[in-house]
Amino acid sequence: MQKRFHFILNALLPFLFVACGDTNSGSNTELGKTTISLDSITGYSQKGPFIKGSDILVYELQDEKKLKQTGSSFAGKIIDEKGRYRINARDLKNQYVYLQTSGYFLNEFTNKSSEKTLSLEAITDVSKREQVNINLLTHLEYHRVVYLVTQEKMSINEAKKRAQHDIFEAFYIDTTSFKNLDISPENLNIGGNTEGDAALIAITILMMGSYEDCVKGDREEYDRCSALLTDLLTSISTDLEKDGKWDSSPEKSDYLYWLSHELLQGAAPDIFSKIRRNIMNWYTLDSVPNFEKYIVNFFEKASGLGHCDSSIEGEEKEMDLDPEYKQMLIKNNKSFKFKCMQQYIQVYDEKEHSYTGHDSATGWWYWNQI
Repeated sequence: MQKRFHFILNALLPFLFVACGDTNSGSNTELGKTTISLDSITGYSQKGPFIKGSDILVYELQDEKKLKQTGSSFAGKIIDEKGRYRINARDLKNQYVYLQTSGYFLNEFTNKSSEKTLSLEAITDVSKREQVNINLLTHLEYHRVVYLVTQEKMSINEAKKRAQHDIFEAFYIDTTSFKNLDISPENLNIGGNTEGDAALIAITILMMGSYEDCVKGDREEYDRCSALLTDLLTSISTDLEKDGKWDSSPEKSDYLYWLSHELLQGAAPDIFSKIRRNIMNWYTLDSVPNFEKYIVNFFEKASGLGHCDSSIEGEEKEMDLDPEYKQMLIKNNKSFKFKCMQQYIQVYDEKEHSYTGHDSATGWWYWNQI
């Protein structure tokens, strides 16, 4: 009798779980496969926010072994000025999806719309979330995750954790300080207030800031910014794909060094203040987390200068440069010597439309080119 009872109970369990499932969102597990019951997938599409009307596509994936598409896809649009989207996902059956967004976006340096479109990717497990943000970090991790799953036979969860570690390490960001924060790229938001969000903002700035025309927005080549950014993201993604290292593409030792010392000269407070103001206006915020420290740290580590603080104020050092880059600086009458100094975020008066001084609470130490 007891065996018969257990047999009947086991036979009924799958139906009991299905009956108790949430009809709007959630997942059910059948024979080791998770099926999805979602009303919609929502999130933010961001470089700066993608422009209203930009396209979003969600492709259903068969499983987490080959990540092949099932043939089912779901289309949507950016529905507001913050880059938010919403896609009807009631017909989605499997938990793994590939997302792609394509459109114009706001430039965080200039607050202008891009002249050409940009496409970004993401891969995620929607049994664990209904909101999926698409940004530069989801794009940079995508090919690394696919490689780890299909070639190294990792689960998607394991692959994403490895890829996230690799990307943050490539930008010299120590994620141990994030404590128990979920730093999955699809959780991060340039309009958010966590340490992970600050790191996303910093990496976003570094990527766009690699090109002077894109930062100033008043040159003839501004319309090439999306193409230049696409090339840069492709190069870094390809470099990271197999070993998780950003070490063979030239960008890191070339124009990202150049970008860093350009940003960390006297104009940096104004640049950072404008970016803060743009983000605050885009997302109706009172504050933006401290992203500057991650940019400064990137420069200190990538250049070999090390950390600058009050203990070495006024100390001068030379960057650890490859000979070709050093010759380029010399040819352009640029110095590769830097002095440890302190800078502050400038206070902007909206009524006067001018900077009225600095905020002493925002001071940070940095290496200034001399």
